[in-house]
Amino acid sequence: MNVGNKIRMARKNLGINMKDFARKIGVSYITLYRVETDKVSPSVALLSEIAHHLGEPITSFFSEERPLTLVKSGTAAKVEGGKLTLEVLVPKGVISDKISVTLGRAEQGEFVSRHAHRGFELTYNLKGAGIFKYDNVEYEFDPGDLLYFDASIEHSVRAIERHEFFSVYFRS
Repeated sequence: MNVGNKIRMARKNLGINMKDFARKIGVSYITLYRVETDKVSPSVALLSEIAHHLGEPITSFFSEERPLTLVKSGTAAKVEGGKLTLEVLVPKGVISDKISVTLGRAEQGEFVSRHAHRGFELTYNLKGAGIFKYDNVEYEFDPGDLLYFDASIEHSVRAIERHEFFSVYFRS
Protein backbone atom coordinates (compact mmCIF):
# COMPACT_ATOMS: atom_id res chain seq x y z
CA MET A 1 0.00 0.00 0.00
CA ASN A 2 1.35 3.47 -0.85
CA VAL A 3 1.76 6.52 1.42
CA GLY A 4 -1.11 8.51 -0.09
CA ASN A 5 -3.58 5.68 0.26
CA LYS A 6 -2.55 5.13 3.90
CA ILE A 7 -3.14 8.83 4.58
CA ARG A 8 -6.55 8.67 2.92
CA MET A 9 -7.56 5.56 4.89
CA ALA A 10 -6.46 7.11 8.21
CA ARG A 11 -8.38 10.33 7.43
CA LYS A 12 -11.52 8.44 6.44
CA ASN A 13 -11.30 6.22 9.52
CA LEU A 14 -11.52 9.39 11.60
CA GLY A 15 -14.53 10.58 9.58
CA ILE A 16 -12.82 13.78 8.39
CA ASN A 17 -13.71 15.03 4.91
CA MET A 18 -10.94 16.08 2.54
CA LYS A 19 -11.76 19.81 2.47
CA ASP A 20 -11.81 20.13 6.28
CA PHE A 21 -8.61 18.14 6.62
CA ALA A 22 -6.81 20.21 3.97
CA ARG A 23 -7.78 23.37 5.85
CA LYS A 24 -6.63 21.84 9.16
CA ILE A 25 -3.16 20.97 7.82
CA GLY A 26 -2.77 24.25 5.94
CA VAL A 27 -2.84 23.12 2.29
CA SER A 28 -5.31 23.43 -0.55
CA TYR A 29 -7.86 20.74 -1.31
CA ILE A 30 -6.11 20.00 -4.62
CA THR A 31 -2.73 19.55 -2.87
CA LEU A 32 -4.22 17.06 -0.42
CA TYR A 33 -5.96 15.28 -3.31
CA ARG A 34 -2.62 14.96 -5.14
CA VAL A 35 -0.92 13.62 -1.99
CA GLU A 36 -3.67 11.08 -1.30
CA THR A 37 -3.67 9.84 -4.91
CA ASP A 38 0.16 9.66 -4.95
CA LYS A 39 0.47 12.22 -7.73
CA VAL A 40 2.92 14.14 -5.49
CA SER A 41 4.95 13.13 -2.46
CA PRO A 42 4.44 15.25 0.65
CA SER A 43 7.41 17.07 2.16
CA VAL A 44 8.65 15.86 5.52
CA ALA A 45 7.10 18.94 7.13
CA LEU A 46 3.70 18.28 5.53
CA LEU A 47 3.83 14.57 6.34
CA SER A 48 4.65 15.44 9.95
CA GLU A 49 1.64 17.80 10.08
CA ILE A 50 -0.61 15.15 8.53
CA ALA A 51 0.59 12.50 11.01
CA HIS A 52 0.06 14.89 13.93
CA HIS A 53 -3.54 15.68 12.96
CA LEU A 54 -4.34 12.03 12.28
CA GLY A 55 -2.81 10.94 15.59
CA GLU A 56 -0.49 8.50 13.81
CA PRO A 57 3.27 8.04 14.08
CA ILE A 58 4.89 9.28 10.88
CA THR A 59 6.42 5.82 10.37
CA SER A 60 2.96 4.27 10.02
CA PHE A 61 2.72 5.66 6.48
CA PHE A 62 5.86 3.80 5.39
CA SER A 63 5.70 0.48 7.19
CA GLU A 64 4.20 -2.51 5.52
CA GLU A 65 1.37 -4.03 7.49
CA ARG A 66 2.33 -7.45 8.73
CA PRO A 67 0.15 -9.96 10.49
CA LEU A 68 2.87 -10.43 13.13
CA THR A 69 6.15 -9.04 14.38
CA LEU A 70 8.86 -11.42 15.55
CA VAL A 71 11.66 -10.07 17.73
CA LYS A 72 14.40 -12.70 17.74
CA SER A 73 16.13 -13.38 21.03
CA GLY A 74 19.25 -11.27 21.44
CA THR A 75 18.35 -8.75 18.72
CA ALA A 76 16.60 -6.10 20.84
CA ALA A 77 18.49 -2.94 21.80
CA LYS A 78 19.90 -3.14 25.34
CA VAL A 79 20.23 -0.41 27.92
CA GLU A 80 22.46 -1.23 30.87
CA GLY A 81 23.18 0.70 34.01
CA GLY A 82 23.98 -0.21 37.59
CA LYS A 83 22.02 -3.29 38.58
CA LEU A 84 19.51 -3.07 35.70
CA THR A 85 19.55 -4.31 32.10
CA LEU A 86 16.60 -3.48 29.82
CA GLU A 87 15.97 -5.00 26.41
CA VAL A 88 13.76 -2.68 24.36
CA LEU A 89 11.59 -5.31 22.66
CA VAL A 90 9.17 -2.83 21.08
CA PRO A 91 10.45 0.77 20.85
CA LYS A 92 8.14 3.77 20.68
CA GLY A 93 6.69 4.12 17.18
CA VAL A 94 6.29 0.43 16.35
CA ILE A 95 2.88 -0.03 17.99
CA SER A 96 2.33 3.67 18.61
CA ASP A 97 4.47 6.67 19.51
CA LYS A 98 3.14 6.36 23.07
CA ILE A 99 3.83 2.68 23.80
CA SER A 100 7.05 0.76 24.38
CA VAL A 101 7.72 -2.73 25.71
CA THR A 102 10.79 -3.91 27.62
CA LEU A 103 12.21 -7.02 29.23
CA GLY A 104 14.20 -6.23 32.36
CA ARG A 105 16.72 -8.07 34.47
CA ALA A 106 18.02 -6.78 37.79
CA GLU A 107 20.47 -7.86 40.44
CA GLN A 108 19.64 -7.83 44.14
CA GLY A 109 19.23 -4.34 45.62
CA GLU A 110 17.64 -1.11 44.44
CA PHE A 111 17.60 -1.09 40.65
CA VAL A 112 15.08 1.67 39.96
CA SER A 113 15.67 4.72 42.11
CA ARG A 114 12.84 7.01 43.24
CA HIS A 115 11.43 8.91 40.27
CA ALA A 116 8.20 9.87 38.49
CA HIS A 117 7.27 10.52 34.85
CA ARG A 118 4.17 10.97 32.72
CA GLY A 119 2.19 7.94 31.65
CA PHE A 120 1.30 4.53 33.02
CA GLU A 121 3.20 1.28 33.42
CA LEU A 122 2.14 -2.33 33.45
CA THR A 123 4.79 -4.71 34.78
CA TYR A 124 4.56 -8.50 35.03
CA ASN A 125 7.08 -10.08 37.40
CA LEU A 126 8.64 -13.17 35.82
CA LYS A 127 11.31 -14.15 38.38
CA GLY A 128 12.41 -13.06 41.84
CA ALA A 129 10.73 -11.23 44.68
CA GLY A 130 10.98 -7.52 45.29
CA ILE A 131 9.67 -4.39 46.95
CA PHE A 132 7.81 -1.75 44.94
CA LYS A 133 7.66 1.59 46.75
CA TYR A 134 4.81 3.75 45.46
CA ASP A 135 3.92 7.09 47.00
CA ASN A 136 5.97 6.10 50.09
CA VAL A 137 4.03 2.84 50.62
CA GLU A 138 5.91 -0.45 50.13
CA TYR A 139 4.35 -3.40 48.30
CA GLU A 140 5.99 -6.83 48.19
CA PHE A 141 5.73 -8.71 44.91
CA ASP A 142 6.54 -12.26 43.82
CA PRO A 143 6.84 -14.12 40.50
CA GLY A 144 3.51 -14.00 38.66
CA ASP A 145 2.40 -10.71 40.25
CA LEU A 146 1.34 -7.82 38.05
CA LEU A 147 1.66 -4.08 38.77
CA TYR A 148 -0.27 -1.41 36.89
CA PHE A 149 0.21 2.17 38.04
CA ASP A 150 0.21 5.86 37.28
CA ALA A 151 3.90 6.62 36.79
CA SER A 152 3.45 10.29 37.69
CA ILE A 153 3.46 9.16 41.34
CA GLU A 154 6.98 8.71 42.74
CA HIS A 155 8.08 5.10 42.73
CA SER A 156 11.16 2.90 43.13
CA VAL A 157 11.96 -0.81 42.97
CA ARG A 158 14.26 -3.02 45.01
CA ALA A 159 14.97 -6.67 44.18
CA ILE A 160 15.12 -9.01 47.16
CA GLU A 161 16.70 -11.57 44.83
CA ARG A 162 17.71 -11.66 41.17
CA HIS A 163 14.74 -10.28 39.29
CA GLU A 164 13.25 -10.50 35.78
CA PHE A 165 10.17 -8.64 34.51
CA PHE A 166 8.22 -7.60 31.42
CA SER A 167 6.93 -3.99 31.20
CA VAL A 168 4.63 -2.03 28.92
CA TYR A 169 4.96 1.78 29.11
CA PHE A 170 2.02 3.94 28.07
CA ARG A 171 3.03 7.56 27.55
CA SER A 172 0.41 10.28 27.86
